Formats: sequence, structure tokens, C-alpha cells
Amino acid sequence: MPALETVGQYLEEARVLLQDTVIPYRYADRELISALNIGLTEARKMRADLFLPLFEIGYYDPGPLAGPVPPATLTQPVTMDPMYRSPLVYYIVGRAQLRDDEPTVDARAGAMLQKFVGQLLTVNG
Repeated sequence: MPALETVGQYLEEARVLLQDTVIPYRYADRELISALNIGLTEARKMRADLFLPLFEIGYYDPGPLAGPVPPATLTQPVTMDPMYRSPLVYYIVGRAQLRDDEPTVDARAGAMLQKFVGQLLTVNG
């Protein structure tokens, strides 16, 4: 898994798990950025302690509804403890797959969202 330090790296890793690496993408950047923002909110709700030094969550502007996402957005850093970056990718993938209308995809989406919760709430000591 890459370093997962920028919005673009999160999207790139999510696209690998979504098997969506060929342009034109099936999932638009703005959809995945929206999932990233919601995932950060969910993470903060479950683990506020991960965000205490930050005092606020950094949200990312997916750009206008039409047109490409501004390149600056993709290079913005995502401030998240490195130990909890993978679960955020699972959230993006699960959230994206919820829009699909196939029973097997629903099961995979649920598994990804459960993986997000499970890894986020696991304390390694």
C-alpha cells in the first residue's frame, strides 16, 4: 500500500480495490473525495482521540459539479495517523460500492465498511 499522504494517493489506492484504474473511470474523483470526507467524519465520530491534536478535520474540495477536480485538491495532504490510513481506504471503497445494484457488490461494500470500523476501533498496544 502506498504512503497514503495525499487525497490523490487515497483515490489511487481506492481505485485499485475498486478495479477502476482505466480512464474513463467508473467512479468520478468527486464521488471518491466525497467518500473520503464522509469517512473522515465517521472516523472522528468513532475515534475523536485521533483528531485531538488537529482540533478540526481537513475537508477536501471536490470542485464544481461539472468538470474535473482541481489538481491542487489531489495533492492536498490528508492528516491521519499512519496506522489508521488503510481503514479510510476501505471506507472509500465500501461507500463507492454502495451505489452499485448487485447483491454480490452489496456484500463486498458491507465487508469493506465493517473492515473500516473493525480496524479503526482496534487498539494496538
